[in-house]
Amino acid sequence: MSKCSDVKNIINNDTNKMDDLNVESIKTQEDINRCRTAIIELKKERKYNAAMEKIISLFNAGYTDADLMLDLAQIYYNTQDYTRAESWARNSYNKDGSTDTLIFLAKIYSSDDKMENMAEILNEILENNYDAFSDEQKKLIDDLIFYVELTYELGEINKKFPNIAKWMNRNDAIDDSFEEPEATDNKEDEAFNDNINNEQQDECENDSSIEENITESFGNDESEKKVKDILVELASGESISDKEVDYLIQHNASGLIGAIDSLSVSLNKKILTDNFIAAAYYEKGKPDEAILLLKAALNIDDQNDLILKNIGFIFWTQGDRRKAQISLQAVEHKDFMVCDILKKCNK
Repeated sequence: MSKCSDVKNIINNDTNKMDDLNVESIKTQEDINRCRTAIIELKKERKYNAAMEKIISLFNAGYTDADLMLDLAQIYYNTQDYTRAESWARNSYNKDGSTDTLIFLAKIYSSDDKMENMAEILNEILENNYDAFSDEQKKLIDDLIFYVELTYELGEINKKFPNIAKWMNRNDAIDDSFEEPEATDNKEDEAFNDNINNEQQDECENDSSIEENITESFGNDESEKKVKDILVELASGESISDKEVDYLIQHNASGLIGAIDSLSVSLNKKILTDNFIAAAYYEKGKPDEAILLLKAALNIDDQNDLILKNIGFIFWTQGDRRKAQISLQAVEHKDFMVCDILKKCNK
């Protein structure tokens, strides 16, 4: 009971603050069962205040089990109060050690942009054998691993999160058996306009080597200044010539990423600049470099529809249906071409 003694005060201070809590008196087993059933239905209907009232009623009656704590964590997660969601998910996990709860905790960290915490939890989860997970759990794990792959380079994953790396290697072996997708038609190409074709084969060097790459890529101060001048024009929305585009993409992609990151412009302009140069790299037959720029953009905003479409399209053309599906499902505003590829991924 000590962990739940301040529940009423916590909820009163929530963003979905209630003036009066309708706390019931729970006396019989029938009251308990009715209350638990009501919580499930109210959560489905997104009536979170009413669901909290039921949870408090059960707490006050002495029922502080893991399921109720998880219910509360899910409500806070759905209202984007990730700090409290994390707290109650941990309380729930400490009660029963449920794998589902641990996966949910990793999901909370992912949504709260705490990728290190998420990867650590995920690595702990994956100490279990593959067959120990249900199909639904495997899907959730794959979704989370997708964001690990976008956040960390392969060498870093192998070193810091060996269980995640093992899971990824297993899935890659499965993906190798997929048939190559049919060639896309012109309408698909037009719809994705700036989409990039081909997945990265050689991983980007880690963050500690980016400064070296900038020096190696630009060669001298004059070259670095010219690159930055062109990037400033591009990020400011000014047109640059084909010659200037060619000059940019003759340089190392990691160097350009560092140069873009150092620009005094908004994050959105950095994303658009990354995407523009990625398209230029792709057009010139440099898909590996294009992927690096897109990953840099996703590191800024991993929910950007344009970038997610581009990444999903890459995975699809590479025959990696699993990653294509995960990426394109994350697109909030799906167009017809996204829906079409998702249908093909499910075949």
